[in-house]
Amino acid sequence: MIKTQAGAAPAPRAVSGDGWMRRTGRAVLRPFLPVGGVEAAIEIGSRLQRSAATGRRLLVEDLDSGTDTAVVTALMARALAHYRRDRVLAVSSSRREPSLATRFGVEGPGELGPQLDTTSFESAGDSIGRVGDRLWTVRADPDDADAHTAGLLPLSRFFGVTLVEGESGSPFMTSARADAHARVLVARATRDATRKVGRALDRADGDDALARTVVVLTEELPREDRGFDGVHTAQVIADSGAAVLRLAHDRHVAQGSVVRPRRIREVTHRTVLAVAAEALVRAIDGSAHRDGRGR
Repeated sequence: MIKTQAGAAPAPRAVSGDGWMRRTGRAVLRPFLPVGGVEAAIEIGSRLQRSAATGRRLLVEDLDSGTDTAVVTALMARALAHYRRDRVLAVSSSRREPSLATRFGVEGPGELGPQLDTTSFESAGDSIGRVGDRLWTVRADPDDADAHTAGLLPLSRFFGVTLVEGESGSPFMTSARADAHARVLVARATRDATRKVGRALDRADGDDALARTVVVLTEELPREDRGFDGVHTAQVIADSGAAVLRLAHDRHVAQGSVVRPRRIREVTHRTVLAVAAEALVRAIDGSAHRDGRGR
């Protein structure tokens, strides 16, 4: 059985995404939050719990902008595992650090390959990383396109939702894209990165592909590009039929170590839930979501 990093070198002290004053104010005001906030939380939860006849596969791609797809995938996977009653699998196909395993806080997540026995969940479960209740992770070689067909497809049948993260254009990700049910494009909130998003959307194979796409613009540094017009960019992306959400800078996430859900900012928490729900619903409904939403 895969174990967590109990014997690893101690990580730096985790900082909270929100400052002390904001955390205290939120705790004091929570009992007085408007009913609309409660209704929104219930609506998000119901979307995350949507069931499908077969498992859904979500692709989380970096369009060569140097953004951290691992942390977006880790947060989405934890949200889905928390709300859903079936299993969730998160697959890492990236050479970048920090890795998905680092973000989860597990070591030796296992490798997709011929040595992985997928005849049953019990046989496969001992060879992949257990993150927590209903959540597992495994690594795939970015250069091994066959690992998708021979490894991931038979493994993913044991999971209600499978997330696959990595860099766009690698052989494994290219193979995985062919039968993904939804695509999450993660890019930095900069003019250069969003131009790459625009080119990727232009190359999308028709309205149905755009209806299954969610764009996440991440602020990995505070105000990284002061000339970036987030409102206009979101509207242009939404007009294509894709959904778009913006993930604001978070001090805890920026530490680059294990992501602890209780430490992230409140706005990070809300955004990640929205990304996971939007991607899952689009993976299930597909072309029913041609009215892309800018948020």
